Amino acid sequence: MVDWKVHRGNLVTPIRSLEYYFREGGTSIIRAAFAHSYFVHPDRVRERTPYYPDRARTSKTHYPGMKKKEPAIWSSGDGRQVILDDNQGAQRAWEEYTGKIVRGSGYGVRHIWGEPWNPEAFTAGWNLCYMPFWAGMLTEEQHQHIDLTRAIQQAAWDLYFAANPVCTPLDFVENPGLDIEEIMAGQPMLVLDCDRSRHRSPRMTPAVEGTSGAIVERIKKDTRRSWSDISKAVRSLQEKPHDPFGTRKVEAPAKSCVRRICDETRLTFAELESLLCQIRS
Repeated sequence: MVDWKVHRGNLVTPIRSLEYYFREGGTSIIRAAFAHSYFVHPDRVRERTPYYPDRARTSKTHYPGMKKKEPAIWSSGDGRQVILDDNQGAQRAWEEYTGKIVRGSGYGVRHIWGEPWNPEAFTAGWNLCYMPFWAGMLTEEQHQHIDLTRAIQQAAWDLYFAANPVCTPLDFVENPGLDIEEIMAGQPMLVLDCDRSRHRSPRMTPAVEGTSGAIVERIKKDTRRSWSDISKAVRSLQEKPHDPFGTRKVEAPAKSCVRRICDETRLTFAELESLLCQIRS
């Protein structure tokens, strides 16, 4: 039988307990978290950020009474229309940036500086970090390990903004002022990069536009889809408002057509939508 005793003192906080056992093992929460946390390669962020500028996460404060998939106005910014999402939008962006996401793995996409309700930050590569659940939980407000949160922000600041910035940092993105090299003591931060042969350029050159346009024309002809149905399908697949399809029998093959186009051109749905507007104008 296991011995037991009555405890009458204060409870040891879980974070303090976790920190104690990490130190007993010769490391720290911060170093253990960095050993299994990943950032987007700055070159990929520089090419495209945010990844989906028309997406924002639901928020009771900023989008009161509104749910996922509903259109809303980002009233605190430039007044743009956005489609509300849960964290799946950030996960999709992470997968596009890095080509790597393993569902059910115990990892999750976290927002380094928060503000996921802001469409400029929700799917921005400089704001995304892929972390084990146990480490990501310690960056949340409810159970925050402030030193870990600031260390992650400092690493991201040094990676994305200290030299050759990937973009102009938003007002809430600031340099924490830590010496991350001293904190890491020679331990590297982990950066993921996607396969360049698969990477989809966010801005197509005229030559690529021409090639992609020809592929679109060919697939449209092969599948006998109308421009109208393809346009509706590409908006539907992005969960954007669209005109109704004539029947469900039209919707399914139209979406299949769009997916085939994107597979062959390596365009995202958003890029295809933009190309369709050019082709049809």
